[in-house]
Amino acid sequence: MENNGNIINGENLNVDSTLEEVSQVLKPGETLILDIGNNYSGQTDVIYDTLVLRGFNVKKTFRNGRNQIIINRK
Repeated sequence: MENNGNIINGENLNVDSTLEEVSQVLKPGETLILDIGNNYSGQTDVIYDTLVLRGFNVKKTFRNGRNQIIINRK
């Protein structure tokens, strides 16, 4: 996946608003990094699973002590 520099800080957003923002920002062929941070209440897993079910290509990463999801829209 290519990183075109789009990063969203999802740490302070609830799951629904995070998913809505990803859907609005990410265009086909683009890649986005969703920075979750400390993964309160399993937020990373919930977002990851929902994005997979919605047909996005996703990959969980842990970088610089922060949980991140790399998202690519087909």
